[in-house]
Amino acid sequence: MKKIIIWSVVGIIIVGIAAAAFWWLRRPQVITLNDGTKLTLLAVTYGRHQVLPRNVKTASARNQRAPVFNTPNNTLVVWIRQEHPANHWPNYQLYLYDKAGTACVGNSGQWNNYGGGTNEIVAIQFNAFPRRQGKFIVRVQEYIQNEGQVLNEKHFVISNPAHNGSFPDWTAESLPVTKTDGDFSVTLAKLNFGVDANFNRDQDNPDDAINKGVEAVFQVQQNGTNAVNWQPAQIETSDATGNHQSAGCSSHWDGDNLVADYQWGLWPGEPWKLRVEFSKQSGFTSDELLTVTNIPFRPGNRNDFWNWSRSRTNTPFAEATVNGVLVKIYPAQQFADEMQPSAVLLVRADSLPEGMQLTLLKLTDSQGNDIDHWGWSTDAYGMRDIEGVTNLTVTIAVHQDHFFEFTAKPGKVSASDDTGQ
Repeated sequence: MKKIIIWSVVGIIIVGIAAAAFWWLRRPQVITLNDGTKLTLLAVTYGRHQVLPRNVKTASARNQRAPVFNTPNNTLVVWIRQEHPANHWPNYQLYLYDKAGTACVGNSGQWNNYGGGTNEIVAIQFNAFPRRQGKFIVRVQEYIQNEGQVLNEKHFVISNPAHNGSFPDWTAESLPVTKTDGDFSVTLAKLNFGVDANFNRDQDNPDDAINKGVEAVFQVQQNGTNAVNWQPAQIETSDATGNHQSAGCSSHWDGDNLVADYQWGLWPGEPWKLRVEFSKQSGFTSDELLTVTNIPFRPGNRNDFWNWSRSRTNTPFAEATVNGVLVKIYPAQQFADEMQPSAVLLVRADSLPEGMQLTLLKLTDSQGNDIDHWGWSTDAYGMRDIEGVTNLTVTIAVHQDHFFEFTAKPGKVSASDDTGQ
């Protein structure tokens, strides 16, 4: 009898341990931010039709929209519940790493929100992830006042929903390799990953993949001479598994080489296809140029700007056809708060043909003084210091770009490699 009791107790203990282990493995993954926001990983889906699984508990909002949407391509979506204090919007970004931390990518910028108030479901899209691996991790970078961007110590572990997929293998071209378009030729001489990026997102760990980028070395010629007035404007990186990332780049001439640096690349275990857009920076013809003077400022509301900018019924300050493209320039919006930008200029090209580029070349005040500006969104240019400025003069160019494709295996840059930054 005693043995039966003992073994019954042992059995209960074993069942209890097993249940606890099962709960431990299945427990929700939660990350708490510095501002008190709680992020809970709900699910991960993959494909074109994105649906939050039915077994996942949603927020309690009665009239909440169904968490369903479509994406143009097969996309990874990370579903997160974010719980935050009232009247506070969480300020964070997600970055996806392979488990070894070899490389990482940011989310695509597409977020779908469901619910409202202080308890919401967020669907965050990624165009790239290590598809041949079984698991990977997602890290959270939050903004902390007086500290800047900080990576949270905790992370989500993701099981790859596309791990059982069958992917082809691409063959890399031998470098250097040259492509031509009329009198314009581009040679890809080197492709390196792991170089220091131009911007550190993790100040505490310079070797983190979030601080690394890609370096592509080109020789660029037009009519047999170095085309020093051309630069790569955009590089799209893709691989055989279906990953793709688009990024702007910074570049400089080093002798006969044009060195371009960009984030983000992809995982370096297989060849990449680079689609590189080269854009002219100077030497434009008169039919490619437009200068508009005396553009006025008008008071604007930052929260209303996006609705205003999306409207197609607003009256432009000036419009003209440049190189066959209708260009509209609107009065500048000046914001009253102290956030940046302090003003925005909207320059819109209607039905810009593929391969054509609109470039803002110069922005000045009425006395010809340059005004610091940057591309704030697709067709809006932000300005910082406009104190005392009453109107603007802008010069733009509408011009044809060149596109080239290369398939190359990236190499790891070493610390002693002078081509690294």
